[in-house]
This record gives sequence, structure tokens and C-alpha cells, in this order.
Amino acid sequence: MTLDYARWSEALSGERLPVAALDLDAFDRNARKMAELARAHGKALRLATKSVRVPALLRRVLELGAPFQGLMCYSAEEAQLLSREGFDDLLVAYPTLQRSDLAALRELHAGGRKVALVVDSQEGLARLAAAVRGTASPFPVVLELDASLRLLGGRAHLGVRRSPVRTREDLTRLLDAVASHPELSVRGVMAYEAQVAGLGDRNPFKRALNPLAFLVRRFSVMAIARRRLQVAELFAERGHELALFNGGGTGSLNLSAREPWLTEVSAGSGLYCPHLFDYYSNIRFEPALFFALQVVRASDPGFVTCQGGGYIASGEAGPDRLPRPWLPQGLQLIGAEGCGEVQTPLRLPAGVRLAPGELVLFRHAKAGELLERFNEVVLVSEGKIVGRAPTYRGLGLAFF
Repeated sequence: MTLDYARWSEALSGERLPVAALDLDAFDRNARKMAELARAHGKALRLATKSVRVPALLRRVLELGAPFQGLMCYSAEEAQLLSREGFDDLLVAYPTLQRSDLAALRELHAGGRKVALVVDSQEGLARLAAAVRGTASPFPVVLELDASLRLLGGRAHLGVRRSPVRTREDLTRLLDAVASHPELSVRGVMAYEAQVAGLGDRNPFKRALNPLAFLVRRFSVMAIARRRLQVAELFAERGHELALFNGGGTGSLNLSAREPWLTEVSAGSGLYCPHLFDYYSNIRFEPALFFALQVVRASDPGFVTCQGGGYIASGEAGPDRLPRPWLPQGLQLIGAEGCGEVQTPLRLPAGVRLAPGELVLFRHAKAGELLERFNEVVLVSEGKIVGRAPTYRGLGLAFF
């Protein structure tokens, strides 16, 4: 059952604001829905830690068992932390060449942890090989295939700019490069289709572009499926086992999972369901993670001002990157101010009154980014606080 404003106000009445609060029941329902989507197509589901950033919540999901399996980490140091927290099967999904990261990966591998690094360049392979030289077994690498949509001979690029490995020939050269380093072994391939998983096609802030976004997503689903099939065929021809073939994200979970050649899909944002994930035509989750601000002023009739709130999401700057007021319903941000570091003014709808000292509940645009601002997340179940869980920040760590 979704909690209403009165129950949230009662649950958080004794908390110092601002506070990050999780509807644990909605979180669990989202986890079960994600599992059902992956299970329906026989896929393992790797949790994207970037979207969660709370070890206790990662553990809670993995304890549900299959199809949840392993973590997709966003830095080597983060993988090191999660290993200390007892996690294993750690895929570091972003290439790194700096010595401290490679030393951390060597330590994990030499210590018997199941860890792999995504690599997309020969320089990256050479640096990693040098760093792990002398370990008892080859270090596993996952090669990244660029899954963006490139048209007109590459002059039109739709998607994020990730890997330079775009063709069968590019991937063949990288496979050959791995073979020249006995310190390394190929575990598999990652191909993340950001222009599907990260692009909403029902965005109320970009209504004119929604039809184009729908077409880009639809065409990309077909194009990347063909490209990933070619990867599977290449590995089969070369006699390479494709132990790990990763794709997908929350926004494309139900689409990527259909591809029989993928061994796993990744997702994480759907657990919290920030407001950007309201804007997809193909998938739906429940809002679960919020932050609450205190009302501190009422400058004019029909307006209130909250303390804090400047938690702006990364990505292309625009109104869809701002937090959105959630409860009470109908509150609106003020265009001239938006969400400020020390104050966030709001316009009240007819029939809603808020007094100084009362709270307003907001949703962030993205998932894990919010928790870089808080030391802990308050866990609420059936309208009552049932626990608290430290974030990475609360553990004294920041990886970027």
C-alpha cells in the first residue's frame, strides 16, 4: 500500500530534516517485479550498485536469490569496499587505468574474489596485464561493445559515448590483444544500450521530442539485438566461451531480457524508482525512495519555502533533472528558483496549506545519486520506521 502524506508525516515526525527515507515495502515489490521480468526469459539479474549505494539494501535484494546474481560496480575502490562487506561476483563496469584502482583489483583477484574489469582499449589491457602479473591465475576481463545508434556513417550519434569497439572487426582485434597477454582471460562482453535504457519516451518536460524518442528506442532495440547476436556468433566461431554477456538497464529490462544470447541483464534504478522512470512507455515501478524537507517560510499567500533541496541530477541540464515535489500532491517548483542549496520555494495548489515546521516529500530525478547527500537512509514499513542503513557516504567513503 502506498503511504499517504499523513502517514509519512507521522513516520518522520521525530526526524531531523532533511532526511532520505525509503518505503521498504515498495522497494521489495520493485525487487520482485524486476526478478519476474528477468526470470521470465531465463536471465540472471546483476544489480547495478551505482543506483543503490547502500550495502544493506544490496544484501537485502541478493538474499532473495535467483535470478539476482552478482554486482555491477562503478569503481574499483567501490568493489573493494563491497568485498569487505562480504559480497562477491563483482563486475567493475567502467574502465580504469590508474595505479590505485589496478592495485585494488589485483588484491581482490589474488585474494580469491570473483572480480572482472570492463576494458575497451589495448592500452587498458596492457596496463591491467602489467598490474596483475605474477598472480596465480589470469585476471578476467569483459570487453565492452558500444551499443549506441550511429547513423549516416557515424555523423549522427544517438546514445552515450562509451566504447570505441563498435564492429565485429574492432572486437576481433581486442580479443587478439587479450590473447597476447597471458595474465588476462576473456570472461565475456558487455553492451549497454543507453539510448533505450536511459531514454524516456513519455517525458512531460520534452513532449515535442517524445515521438522521436519512441522511434529511436524502437529502432535501437532491433539494431542492438542484431549486433549482440553477431558477438555471440563471433565467440562461437573462435571457440571462446561467452560465460558473461551483459546488457540492459532498468529502462530496457523487459526488452533486453528477450535476447536469448544474453546471459544476464543489469538493473538497479527500478528498486528506488526516481521520477525519470515515470517517463517510459514499456515499464513501470513504484516510487520508493524520497527525501523530506522542512517548511521554514511562507513569504506570500499560496507559497511556502523549504530548507535545502538542491540535489540536482547529473546529465543534460534541464527541468527533468530537478527533484520533484511528491507529497502533498500538486505542489510546484518556482521556475525562477528551482531547487536551491539552502532553500526551495513551492507554489501551493488550491486547498493545500502547509505551516512552518511541516514537511514536504520529494523524489529525486535519479536513483543512487541522492544518497551521496545523506549518511543514512531511514527504512519505513507499513508507516513506521523499522531501521536505518548507512550509505557509502555514511561509511565515510566517496568514490567520485
